[in-house]
Amino acid sequence: MDFVSILGKIAALSSAIVFIPQVIKTIKTKDTKSISLGMYIIVVLSNSIWTAYAFLVHETAILLAQVFLLPMSTLILIYKIKYK
Repeated sequence: MDFVSILGKIAALSSAIVFIPQVIKTIKTKDTKSISLGMYIIVVLSNSIWTAYAFLVHETAILLAQVFLLPMSTLILIYKIKYK
């Protein structure tokens, strides 16, 4: 594996883990008052499009990030809608 591939995977992983604290807080408190519904709709849509793109062009690093990001952002969106 070359340096660029390793860098891409590290970047993908670091991008994916940024959602973890918000997911944990949202699950524990069910408090979504300060979370923007519009933002999370856009985030889930964007993650879905990135997932499709990464799959179609066989971009492992991007797909890896989306495998983590899409479920987490979707979970936050569900909590935002459910616990308004």
